[in-house]
Order: sequence, then structure tokens, then C-alpha cells
Amino acid sequence: MNENLNCSATNCAYNKSRKCFAGGINVAGSSATSTSQTTCSTFVEGSFGSFTNSTNDEYITPENIICQAEKCKYNVSKACKAEKVQINEQDASCETFISK
Repeated sequence: MNENLNCSATNCAYNKSRKCFAGGINVAGSSATSTSQTTCSTFVEGSFGSFTNSTNDEYITPENIICQAEKCKYNVSKACKAEKVQINEQDASCETFISK
């Protein structure tokens, strides 16, 4: 089992046991220079299974992340190339963000 994406936003409808089942996520923050300026724009307030027709059977890995944070060192042509990714519980920000 791939443990490379840990989502602490347990109040997201796609989160089950700290894994994301959205099918793919987008990290917003095109001009971000710090973690607090990023956010998982796929985040939806709710509990897992709130809209089961929209959730995927497979959980997300960093390869499934589209990253808009152009100033992040892991962003390569809007693809996340980080080995491991951590999404923050408080505001669904990307804790893996490191400025280039």
C-alpha cells in the first residue's frame, strides 16, 4: 500500500483514514511563496461517503496531484514530483511546499 500522501484534513468528504479518494487533487496557490498560501482546491467539507457516487475506489498518490504552486520546488510542469506529500488538517494546505 502506498503511504506517500497523508491527508490530515479529516473533515474532507474524500478523506478516509487519512487517505484521499477524490480520484485526483489540485493544489492551488499559483503565486504561493509559503505553505499557508497553498490549498487543496479539491477539498469538500463533509464526511467520507457523503457523496459516494463521486468518490473513487483508489486513493491518491503524489502522481495524481496537479500542482498550481509554480514556485514550489516539487512542481514540474504542474505535476507534483515530491516523494511524499502532507496535506494540513487546519486549512488543507500543502505542508510539502518548499519555495524554489
